[in-house]
Amino acid sequence: MTPNATPGNPEARAEQAAGLSRRRVRRLLGAAISVVVFSVALWILHREISHLKPDAIIAHARSIPWASLLKAAAFTTCGYLVLTGYDTLGMRYIGQSLSYRHTARTAFMAFAVAHNVGIAALSGGSIRYRMYSLLGLSGLQIARIIVFCSATFALGSSLLLGTALLIMPPAETGILGLPPAILEAVGIALLAVPFVYLVLTRLVRAPIGIGKWTLTLPSTGIGVGQLLLSIGDLMFAGATLYVLLSPNLPIGFLPFLGIYLIALSAGLLSSVPGGIGVFEAVLLLALPDVDRSVLLGTVIVYRTIYYLLPLFLALLLLAGNELLQHRRLLGSSAQLAGRWLSAAAPQFIGLAVFLAGVLLLISGSMPAEESRLDIIADFVPLPLLEVSHLAGSVAGVGLLVLARGLFRRLHSAYVFAAVLLAAGVAASLIKGLDFEEALILLAILAFLWLSRHEFYRQGSVAMQEFSPGWVAAIVLALSFAIWIGLISFRHVPYSQQLWWQFAFHSDAPRMLRASLVAGLALTSLAFWKLLRTGRFTPPPAPSPPNMDQVRDVLRGARYASANAALMGDKQFLWSPDGQAFIMYQRSGSHWIALGDPVGPEGAREELAWSYRELVDRYDGRPVFYQVSDDSLPLYVDMGLTLGKLGEEAWVRLESFSLEGSTYGEFRRTINRTRKLGAEFAVIPGPQVEAIGPELQAVSDDWLKDKSSSEKGFSLGAFSVPYLANFDCAVVRMEGSIIAFANLWPAPATGELSVDLMRHNQQAPKGVMDYLFGELMLWSKLRGFKWFNLGMAPLSGLEQHELAPLWHKLGHLVFSHGEVFYQFEGLRRYKEKFHPEWRPRYVACPGGQLGLPRALLEASRLISGGVGGMLHK
Repeated sequence: MTPNATPGNPEARAEQAAGLSRRRVRRLLGAAISVVVFSVALWILHREISHLKPDAIIAHARSIPWASLLKAAAFTTCGYLVLTGYDTLGMRYIGQSLSYRHTARTAFMAFAVAHNVGIAALSGGSIRYRMYSLLGLSGLQIARIIVFCSATFALGSSLLLGTALLIMPPAETGILGLPPAILEAVGIALLAVPFVYLVLTRLVRAPIGIGKWTLTLPSTGIGVGQLLLSIGDLMFAGATLYVLLSPNLPIGFLPFLGIYLIALSAGLLSSVPGGIGVFEAVLLLALPDVDRSVLLGTVIVYRTIYYLLPLFLALLLLAGNELLQHRRLLGSSAQLAGRWLSAAAPQFIGLAVFLAGVLLLISGSMPAEESRLDIIADFVPLPLLEVSHLAGSVAGVGLLVLARGLFRRLHSAYVFAAVLLAAGVAASLIKGLDFEEALILLAILAFLWLSRHEFYRQGSVAMQEFSPGWVAAIVLALSFAIWIGLISFRHVPYSQQLWWQFAFHSDAPRMLRASLVAGLALTSLAFWKLLRTGRFTPPPAPSPPNMDQVRDVLRGARYASANAALMGDKQFLWSPDGQAFIMYQRSGSHWIALGDPVGPEGAREELAWSYRELVDRYDGRPVFYQVSDDSLPLYVDMGLTLGKLGEEAWVRLESFSLEGSTYGEFRRTINRTRKLGAEFAVIPGPQVEAIGPELQAVSDDWLKDKSSSEKGFSLGAFSVPYLANFDCAVVRMEGSIIAFANLWPAPATGELSVDLMRHNQQAPKGVMDYLFGELMLWSKLRGFKWFNLGMAPLSGLEQHELAPLWHKLGHLVFSHGEVFYQFEGLRRYKEKFHPEWRPRYVACPGGQLGLPRALLEASRLISGGVGGMLHK
């Protein structure tokens, strides 16, 4: 599937832009639905098993015969082998030929994570993207594989679920609450999906347009392979649970498979990680004749074998490859495998830490082993026992929150997670000698330590953003743990005195206090996050020695705009040899570099990548603003999206002359202004400070007349020390300065440009034309080749029907935005100098949707804040 090249009409494009807010609403709605569905599932579970004792459930889980366990493990192994075929077949679909070893490893890890996290296209897809991109696959190819795998699963699910709805008796499909006629119609529709798909693969070879995407169907052979793989995958998954439960089932495998598919589908549609709770609730409703403790005990074993063991094996695989990375004598293929798995470490570790948090919360909600409490009673004081119980629950909440930071590679999240895991190990041992729990936490801590180099970003954990899905997952985990506690101690009559009972065997009071503390900790974090305002410390002004170094580099600059580095309002990233720099400022999470790297050609590319890495280390968004067209391949290689800002007007000075008809109107304006007594002069930089008061008066009058405010970043702001860095062109009448412009030179390339251009209200009409004309003649005599009149924003954007959305919106603003800014007027003014137009671009992450935000942050820098953006 690829982006559709055929754009819609302007109304459709505007609707697409407005759809951003709708997508946010959908994300919030999806998270809310997950919470509601999970709550309903908990209510069903509570109703169905409230009379059970946890000991009975655990006892049955332990009583499952080894033969059944081995069969379940064998079916799980077969199922994951079939799953590796998804990616192998996907490679054939996109025309790539990676070895099975590579695709099988990636598929196993992706599915192990997706089964536990849910939302396979995102969780498993992120791992596919990281691993396959390192093998040279493009983002588009990886996206096609992700869509292919999702479609493959959907084909088998549709066929088997449709068949189940048609052949299952009404007593078993009654849990869906729909009339038999509707279920039959749904079953027929589901059955038709794979057959229609196969027919289309035979008949349709041209790409199919679906909104803004195009779908290229595979061959019929690949389509049949998809169907067979997905059927095999689902049958092996269902057989894993069936062999564990079969001695207690009153139905055969095929009817059970139908129930299993309904439960699995409900869990997937709920978006709850692993479908936990929802899957169990559907099974309880669909299998009323099976003993409740037997069913739940079996499902626990099933989840351990089919979900947790593969995830654990994937983590072991990750740890092994992390260790291989530190060995020197490795073949190239082993090194490459290490890089794959290293790139995927944050996803695995983040998930493992989240599960560790869930484990600590559940452990705090369940009774401790009586025999183990008797052992520790002799050497653990009761206050320490109580504190360790509370500490374990608080650590669990902290791990749930920190998992998000680990996904984002934050170093601070790594440090805090390591501390909380160690605290969790100590709490597990002190509160009840829970060796099993401590070993699991130690294993996760070891994986975290082995992957420590992957958590290099210096961003703050407190400043990280939580999506609605993450918030929902944390709330669901805490809710589930509290529910486990209520179920475990339902036989204990509640009273106010329970809160104040402290004894070694008073597990129920400890559960209540731990749940309360965990809830308060999470609530406190939420309020603190909502009330906390981010503090931004402006970057310090460069010191004088730094500015001397900047001046040295500017002597070899390619573009005159690099002189903006002397304004003193930017920070610098230097090349190791100090011969090149990038100037930048921060605005929110955006790090905005002005122009291309400045310095020798050999140093620019390495410096740009260093800047990209620096920004990534602090979890920021790198933006290169007003870059030239000859550097675009560099930004494409860096994975950034390009957007055209407009075009600069470059006047070729060797062809500029006041003689002839080309500049006739110009000549008349200059002669008329001269007759009024205007005099032109260029004041050398060392003498500019002496005329500073006169320049200040002109500038103040100009700002007052234009109702404008000082700008910055890419535009100069009036400051005599800043202007003293450059020669200054002035226009005098009767001995007083009425207009001026400071000059930005680039001697290495023969370019001259101007920055501040201001005149007072007494200046005659056409004074700036006069200033420009005299300045061009002056610069031509001094050997300059080009005079840069600056950029006309949003000009030169494509108007073609197939132009990108950014060009269409930009051209719309350019044509109809005169009330806000004289876009067309500025272009027309510069046209009369007969310039050559050269494009300027912005490069930023986030695709076409990232461009508006990057430009907004750049505008805030230029205007000095939101208030300045409202002025001219």
